[in-house]
Amino acid sequence: PSRPICKVGDFGLSKIKRSTLVSGGVRGTLPWMAPELLNGSSTKVSEKVDVFSFGIVLWEILTGEEPYANMHYGAIIGGIVNNSLRPTIPSFCDDEWRTLMEECWAPNPMARPSFTEIAGRLRVMSSAATSTQSKPPTHRASK
Repeated sequence: PSRPICKVGDFGLSKIKRSTLVSGGVRGTLPWMAPELLNGSSTKVSEKVDVFSFGIVLWEILTGEEPYANMHYGAIIGGIVNNSLRPTIPSFCDDEWRTLMEECWAPNPMARPSFTEIAGRLRVMSSAATSTQSKPPTHRASK
């Protein structure tokens, strides 16, 4: 292909990063786990669970950091379950990127976008960024 293609895969259990939760059939890596998996309201892995995790990955791409790196596991679980813990979004973050991440992290799974919607929004954001970068700067000739 003439342009790079980003492919996202589920590597949650391919490598233990810090702490992997295995409880009652629910498996996952804490910072990327949706609240409904941690609070026991659902044991079903769905697109909405993956969307939550994808929102955390977007934050990682933006910051280059691991979420909640200096927190204890109990605090991470409690914060995610109570919907009081989400990664801090840097002030330099674009508004559209911020909104997309926050929607992916929505406490209610039904409020999270689908991957079809996410892909469409990322395409629009990419096109806008590309067209902004390709415009030559306008300079006025000094007299």
